[in-house]
Parts: sequence; structure tokens; C-alpha cells
Amino acid sequence: MNRLVVGNWKMNMNLRQAETLITRLRQQITAPTASVVLCPSFVSLAKAQEIILSHKTFLQLGAQNINDNDEGAFTGEVAGPMLKGLVKYCIVGHSERRIIYQEDNELIARKVAACIRNKLTPILCVGETTNARQDGLAQRTVLDQLETNLSEITRDEASNLVIAYEPVWAIGSGVNAEPSIVQAMTLTIHQYLFNKYGQAIADKIAILYGGSTNVDNASAYLGLHKVGGLLVGGASLNYKEFSSICQL
Repeated sequence: MNRLVVGNWKMNMNLRQAETLITRLRQQITAPTASVVLCPSFVSLAKAQEIILSHKTFLQLGAQNINDNDEGAFTGEVAGPMLKGLVKYCIVGHSERRIIYQEDNELIARKVAACIRNKLTPILCVGETTNARQDGLAQRTVLDQLETNLSEITRDEASNLVIAYEPVWAIGSGVNAEPSIVQAMTLTIHQYLFNKYGQAIADKIAILYGGSTNVDNASAYLGLHKVGGLLVGGASLNYKEFSSICQL
């Protein structure tokens, strides 16, 4: 089971709601065709881990963010050593962090390194804006992000990576990227990884697609060459829909 489906809950679900959703997912996903990762808010991670461990379920956990420092006077932040042992994955470089919180490529590179340093698998999000695509700069934007975002880790460390292609114009917009667009960018990303790290490492790095993914369009994306799974946003909050995606 090489496919990976990640549910990014964003800033949704209080503790009770999170517990209910995880319990329903555990009961509903009876024949998963993918490794399933849930990324609740920080305040729900401990409870989520408790449920998963107590029921010996297949579900895995990820964090939605990480600080690039391992400790220090950074009020409100969460560091890698706090997450180690609690989660396996961590989302880094999501467009909402890039745009709303002004995280630049250099900071994201340090966050990728923080994940690797703390034995977490970074799910590095890359993607172009509407303007970049309209100006013919989509590929250049993504390649520039990759070049800087991966600059703080070694070739061997890169084998513990997941890349998520999320065009900014498709995230939460209800606008579905045409499979041909996703296919072209996925192959561009894989070729970049091949050129940078060689075939053995490139083939280990899962490339996910995310951006208004749902049960109606998931199969089309999952059928694309080199697409190794999905990063699901809003649909991951609906246990019936997310369960269906995980069993396609």
C-alpha cells in the first residue's frame, strides 16, 4: 500500500468534535487503499494519538506546522521535539502559511530541516498563484520553491520527503485543476527530484496532489502517473466523504 492520503483539518474541530471524527473514520474505513494521515490542530493531537493507540488503528498523525527552532522564546509556537513521538508527518510550506503569515522560501527550508532533524516526515507544499500561471510562470515558481525549500537537507535526508503540489488558485476555491495540469506539474516535480537526487531517491519521494479534492474528482487525480496520493482539505472534515476517498 504505497498510496498516501492526508487530511488537513486546518483550524477546525474542537476536542470533542475531533474525537468524534476520528472514531467515525476508524469505524468507516474498513478497506483502506492508502496509508491515511490525519492532521488535526495541535490541541487535538494528544487525544487523537490516545484514540489511535488504544484501538491499534491504521490511522497515522501529522502536524500542520512546526517552528524552525527546537526551543526558545517563541510564544505560541510548537517545536519539533514537542512533536516527536506524537506525530510521524508535518505539513510545511502550505500556501496559507506562505501568503497569510508571509513565510518565505528560506524559512520553509529551515522548517523542512527541523522536521528531518526531529525524525518527522515533512509534507512540503508547493504551488503557483493564479497570476503566475496566467503569466506562464507556474513551472518556474514551483521549481524555485523546490530549489530553496530543499536547500537545507542532504541527498540522503531527501528520501524522507513527501511533496504536495497544491496550486494556490485551486485551494478551497471549488475550482478543480484539470488532470492534465496536475499531470504536467507532477512530472516536472519528479524530473527535478530525479536530476537533483538520482532515480533511487526520486522514486522514494511521494508526490501528492491537493486543491479542492473530493470524492468526485479523487479517482481522476489518483490515476495520474507519479501521483502518489492526495492532500485533502475540506473533504477531510466529512467522515463519509473522506472515508470514501481513502478506499478508492
